[in-house]
Amino acid sequence: MLSGMEELFSNYLRLQPPTWVFLSTFLTIGLFLMFHRFWSLRNLDIALILLFTPGIMLVYEGNRLAGASVSVVGAVESVPSLHSTSPSSLLYAGYFWLIVIASLLVVRLLLDTVIVRRPMLDPNLSSGGMLFLGSSMLAYLLVNLSVSNPAPETTTSNGGPGYVLMKTLPSISTVPPKEIAVAEPSATPIPVGFRLVAARSIAIGANLMIILCMVSIGYWHFGNFKTGVGAATLYLLLPYTFYMTGRVDHVLPSAFLLLAILLYRQPFAAGLFLGLAAGVVYYPFSLLPLWCSFYWQRGIRRFTLGFTTSIAALIIAMIFLHPNDILQHLGYMFGIKQVAMTGMDGIWGLGWYPLMRVPLILVFVLVSVSFVVWPAQKSLATLMSCSGGIMAATQCWHGFGGGLYLAWFVPLALLTMFRPNLDYCVALEVVRPRRKRPVRAEAVSISLAAFSGWRRGLSLQRKT
Repeated sequence: MLSGMEELFSNYLRLQPPTWVFLSTFLTIGLFLMFHRFWSLRNLDIALILLFTPGIMLVYEGNRLAGASVSVVGAVESVPSLHSTSPSSLLYAGYFWLIVIASLLVVRLLLDTVIVRRPMLDPNLSSGGMLFLGSSMLAYLLVNLSVSNPAPETTTSNGGPGYVLMKTLPSISTVPPKEIAVAEPSATPIPVGFRLVAARSIAIGANLMIILCMVSIGYWHFGNFKTGVGAATLYLLLPYTFYMTGRVDHVLPSAFLLLAILLYRQPFAAGLFLGLAAGVVYYPFSLLPLWCSFYWQRGIRRFTLGFTTSIAALIIAMIFLHPNDILQHLGYMFGIKQVAMTGMDGIWGLGWYPLMRVPLILVFVLVSVSFVVWPAQKSLATLMSCSGGIMAATQCWHGFGGGLYLAWFVPLALLTMFRPNLDYCVALEVVRPRRKRPVRAEAVSISLAAFSGWRRGLSLQRKT
């Protein structure tokens, strides 16, 4: 019996991404599509999220063919004969498709605050079944991360602005290798030791935190446990989650942003986690106008203190752990450098005009700053939808794989699509005012009462 079980598990093969696309797409449609209300906003949202899948698969196939053409013995001549489309064409089409769908999602998220009617549309599975399916998917994801090895030639960042220590972590490949030929030994060894353990641990912890935050937001802020589990399960079913969960620079900022949303009633904690997200990948700095205007009437000092505390902690850690070229690293951390025109990847490194990034960045900055004045009444719904919209808009000008960082905005988009009416969740209602010193106030009141009592007693003695 034991030998049979060993043979069974030794023959277990992980699914290739194309196979997972078909399974996850059919399962998503069966679980979340509203068949009794086909022409509904929920169905449009599900279709919009699923439209990212063709772009992801084009990028995957282009990277696979590009890697096969340079790392497989004798494959340089054979790959073009087997595939009529070049890897660069597939990559170009994939990145372009991702940017187009991200732009459509930006419009959807920015217009979410004007949608008044939000009927409760639960998934087509019971709470117990949804919880079991989501837990199973999460267990598979975490086990897959723990046993996967990093790609020998990749790291989490290719040169874009961000935290210097993030650039030293390897990128873990959760996709099983494609057996096409006998590969040559890689010139770059697979990272071992502390960097590998750190990358695996951070990736596992960040993915676990993303799921827990989505479920907790549904339970505490939406008042519906099934809604949170449904949004988390839909995120786990996406082919992107299966393909890119080993990238620390994808999942770690997403975990910090969701923690800021979860703890939005505590301005200091929200500022702390938003500062960590901005410190590690730079792009969440564009969320500051939105979040500061939300806390302006109450909690702005605590939010600012939390944000600056996390930034200062990251700078101190950088000085101790990576003391060389501090000024240069600080420039990359805060994005203080010229707009890159060369050395980029993604669609900008495949022939798109680099000068187009300049007007796109200017429009992006104007939209980000405009959140200071609109919407006039900002609530938790505004924080979720507009934060997701801004992070999705960064993909349009991100010069280092723009369009591929779905974890930065897809969880926020899913929570926005599943949320109820949250217009009452404004800072003046949910954020507690800063506490005075109770001991000192109580002592003053006791002293005043004693003094008044003493005066009354003195006046009585004089009358007597």
